[in-house]
Formats: sequence, structure tokens, C-alpha cells
Amino acid sequence: MALGLRCFRLVHPAFCNSLAALTRPVSEVMLKTVSGRQFDHGQYVACAAVPTRHFATKKAKGSLDHITVVTADGKLALNQIGQISMKSPQLILVNMASFPECTAAAIKAIRESGMNLNPEVEGTLIRVPIPKVTREHREMLAKLAKQNTNKAKDSLRKVRTNAMNKLKKSKDKTSEDTIRLIEKQISQMADDTVAELDKHLAVKTKELLG
Repeated sequence: MALGLRCFRLVHPAFCNSLAALTRPVSEVMLKTVSGRQFDHGQYVACAAVPTRHFATKKAKGSLDHITVVTADGKLALNQIGQISMKSPQLILVNMASFPECTAAAIKAIRESGMNLNPEVEGTLIRVPIPKVTREHREMLAKLAKQNTNKAKDSLRKVRTNAMNKLKKSKDKTSEDTIRLIEKQISQMADDTVAELDKHLAVKTKELLG
């Protein structure tokens, strides 16, 4: 088994990396929002928590950190080009004075983040009011999570197909037994990844909708 896996990695090393990317928790492709006091803050290390009535003061600012902004220098996290601070529990400020040319792109990224945010701009200062997290918004997040999970599954199918095609091209250099073993491992890895995606989706859906 180990020999087959090593051979497979030589045939198509990107497959394992692609699987690793696809098994990120659903929360990472969702809105990274925050929960009320009834949840243990330790769970924020890897997963987004459950939104309740409002964004929590300490967590709302951090929820904007990794919004991706498309700039002339490539894609950058919002906290790399703007200074993010809390004006109040209901308002986040993003100071773009260091990169004023990226202000418009930052506003666009915030609006399109899927976080139901409607930023306002005053020069290079972006004001981001924090909306109440309603039942309707939680349902929207659950729907978004499902959509992203399905997209991940589609990407997985493409990765699996590409891996199988590369494997077929290596039949002249690899024994049939090894080929069959690697094909079995590819299928097993893909199935395990789908199961992991479904598991994360189920957990996040339950947290969002109860």
C-alpha cells in the first residue's frame, strides 16, 4: 500500500495537495462570523462559530481580516493593506491611508464577502456597520455553505479525473498491479474527502440553524 501511494505521488503529486485544500472546514469558505457567550471561544482556532444576535465585540474586527482584496499587486488580505479597528460593537473602521489606491477594491471585496455588509467610505476611511445576524441571515449562510461544498465536490471530481488520466499515461512505466492499487487509493482518497466535506457541512449547518 505504501509503495503504491509513493508511486502515485510521483505520477501526480498535486492530487494530494488538492485534496488537502478541498478538506478545509466548510467554515473557511463561509463567512467567519462569531458567536454569543454560550460558546467556548477555543473553537475559533479552526472553525467559524455560530452567529447569534450580534457580532461579538472582540471577534467582529477579526472577521474582516482575511477578506481577499484584488489589487494591482495581486490578491491580498484586507488586514495587510488596511488598519482594522472597532469604533463600537456595531461599527468597524478600516483605515486605508497606507494604501489609498486600494480603497475602492477593499470596499468591493467587503460587499462581495458574503457577510451581508454594506460599507461606507469617507476619503480613505471605510465604515462597516455590523448588521444583526437574523434567522434569515443564518439560513443564507447555511445555503452558502452547501453551495461551496458542492463546488468543492465538483473540483474534487476534476482532480480525480486528471489523476486517473495521468495514471493511464504511466502504464508503460508501471506494473498493472501497481496501477490498480493506485487507482483504488485515488478512489478511496476521493471518497474520504467527500465524507469529510459532508461532515463539516453537517456540523456548520447544525450550528447555524440549530
